[in-house]
Amino acid sequence: MENEVVRYFLSQGPFAALFVWLLIYVMRANKEREGRLQDLLDKFSEKYDVIIGELRDIKERFPRQHKGG
Repeated sequence: MENEVVRYFLSQGPFAALFVWLLIYVMRANKEREGRLQDLLDKFSEKYDVIIGELRDIKERFPRQHKGG
């Protein structure tokens, strides 16, 4: 698919070829960046679960005191 698009734009002139090259380059870079960001979000979500568990433990150790009127 990419080869067909590249061949078509090569016949349209050098600027069209440069545009297609840049478009493909940016799309690949974005795909890689998105993968890294997804991995980072997965790691944060694991840490979030740990933090929530720790907060629940703390709440259990220190029960809330109600203010009397």
